[in-house]
Amino acid sequence: MGGKLKTRKRIKTLQKIAEMDNSPIDYTTSALASHLNVSKATISNYRKVLRAEGLIGKQKRVQIDGGDWMISRDLFDRLPAISKFTSWCQRDKLVPTEFTNRLYDICRATATAPDKLITSLEEAEILYDKFTQIWLKKYPTKMLDRYNRAIRKFLVFNQITLPPNSKVMPSGTESQGEYSRVRLSDVEIADGLKWFQKNYGDDWSTLFGVHHEIFARPAIMMEWTPQVEIAYADVDGKSYQYGTTEVFEKKTEKHYDKLILNPHVLKLIKELPKNKPIIDLDKAKISTTYAEMLREYYTDIGKLEPNAKYKKGVDGWMFFNRPIYAIRHSAALMWMRRTAFNLELVSKMGWDDTKTLSKFYARTTVKNIMQAGTCYYCRPPLEKSDERLFCSAVHALAYLNGGRIESV
Repeated sequence: MGGKLKTRKRIKTLQKIAEMDNSPIDYTTSALASHLNVSKATISNYRKVLRAEGLIGKQKRVQIDGGDWMISRDLFDRLPAISKFTSWCQRDKLVPTEFTNRLYDICRATATAPDKLITSLEEAEILYDKFTQIWLKKYPTKMLDRYNRAIRKFLVFNQITLPPNSKVMPSGTESQGEYSRVRLSDVEIADGLKWFQKNYGDDWSTLFGVHHEIFARPAIMMEWTPQVEIAYADVDGKSYQYGTTEVFEKKTEKHYDKLILNPHVLKLIKELPKNKPIIDLDKAKISTTYAEMLREYYTDIGKLEPNAKYKKGVDGWMFFNRPIYAIRHSAALMWMRRTAFNLELVSKMGWDDTKTLSKFYARTTVKNIMQAGTCYYCRPPLEKSDERLFCSAVHALAYLNGGRIESV
């Protein structure tokens, strides 16, 4: 029995090495050994077997300044073009790895030194188009937004002027508004708080709840340290508590004021230790874990089908491929419902302008137009739904805290 298990494990390891060695990325022996939990000697021996059978080719090597940067991220980061760019990002209060990780992928996949990317705009476009073809062949359903941002930022730093409507490396998102109705209902949000608490504990439930209230971008949400001030609003002779906070978005380099109306979420925040992020783990680990949890919850409530593959442009693609970002979309629509679909107010909480919000996150429908004037607090509809509407944020606050105006 033990011999069969060893044989199956060996075959699986050989298959994985062949898969990774035939990908656009040139993996080092150390990287493969660490990923597959085997020794470097084992990787080297298995590679010899695979090469002898013609299942993998020779490993690529590109020598730059005496260092083989294609198989060493440390050497890549020490290249002058990258180290200068990293320092600039740090001075500009940006997270360098959000750009250098993507630049590393681009350079390795195209076997191109970063210096060559910045010789001219034409050269950069040729090389990036080559990377795009490699990427789309391997990941046909994944977006290139982050890679677009990385190479554009790198070129701008190196004083290469970009055309405003570049088709090779476009600014903004590839989306044309297909995901502007991606959302969880109020019932699904409330159920999600319970689901996370039951399956993964209070901290993860808090992250899910706060994320819906303040809808920070994923990278910011993973490291956000709660600093919430308590305020009060008087509504029809009663005083209701809510939270205010501020989020700095590195992408737009702006501070945004946020509100926390959900009393259950506010209670969870009060119970958190001070001056610590909600989940006290490495940011990358939080992101990976949270994404998997969200996919699990989305599957439980029917947003995703088990083992299904989704094409770009459908809600399922967003829920599966960008599960954390789907919360930002969902929260945008939730806040639109809380404020009588007031684009001006909601955009000030997280976007540069109303156009971005309305096109990509919270498209108003004819149904929303017909719902104008509805408020579950002061003018409740005869037929209730699981997506509550309000004439103002203060009436949403009152309702969430149990306040009601009874119909006469």
